[in-house]
Amino acid sequence: MTKVFAHRGASGYAPENTLAAFKLACELGADGIELDVQMTKDGEVVVIHDERVDRTTDGRGLVKDHTFDQLRALDASMGSETYRNEKIPTLGEVFDLVADSPTAINIEIKDSRVLYPGLTDRVLEMIDERDWEYRVTISSFNHMTLAYVRQIGSLMNTGVLFQDILFEPWNYAHQVWATALHPHFLYVDSVPNLLEESHNSLLEVNVWTVDEIADIDRMIARGVDGIITNYPDRALERVNSRG
Repeated sequence: MTKVFAHRGASGYAPENTLAAFKLACELGADGIELDVQMTKDGEVVVIHDERVDRTTDGRGLVKDHTFDQLRALDASMGSETYRNEKIPTLGEVFDLVADSPTAINIEIKDSRVLYPGLTDRVLEMIDERDWEYRVTISSFNHMTLAYVRQIGSLMNTGVLFQDILFEPWNYAHQVWATALHPHFLYVDSVPNLLEESHNSLLEVNVWTVDEIADIDRMIARGVDGIITNYPDRALERVNSRG
């Protein structure tokens, strides 16, 4: 059965990548949450998508140029009165939030545009401290990061994030020792044999970001393993309607 991952939490209803969004995703029954991590000037792993804070907070500038205390002082409500003064969370806080639930976690390491020395190692340490290798998938558009995870001996599940057309991505994934492909959902339409070849290669296919009912239904019918969506309740309803 297709699993449903809440994209940056239930971000269709609450400010993205906040504890409120992740809490709501769990309440809605999402199988998992998807989140993005970067690193502050003083080495804290924080959950935020953009390299700059401008879009999602009332601050300005690069994440890497802020200390954690400086980031914590920002309002991450994205203009919502309901969620006023929502804060940028740490990865540890998100882990604490879902600790007593079965919620899977897909961590996207955001190191394609800004290099964060030590970020991947710290994330893996935090996962190892909780013995959560079984419930976490590491994904990234920086495929060297995925290869590094394997090169240092980790058995973590990893997902190749991509948007451009790759030739035989199921073969490419094995070059970086990945366990899954994470394409934009339209890629599934462009490459008719993607699901068959990937599954024959023992790879999962988890697609993003699928919000419209027609697209959700089509992805389920095609047999994707996971749907990453801003509206997990919509996708769950469609998955469950198929039994």
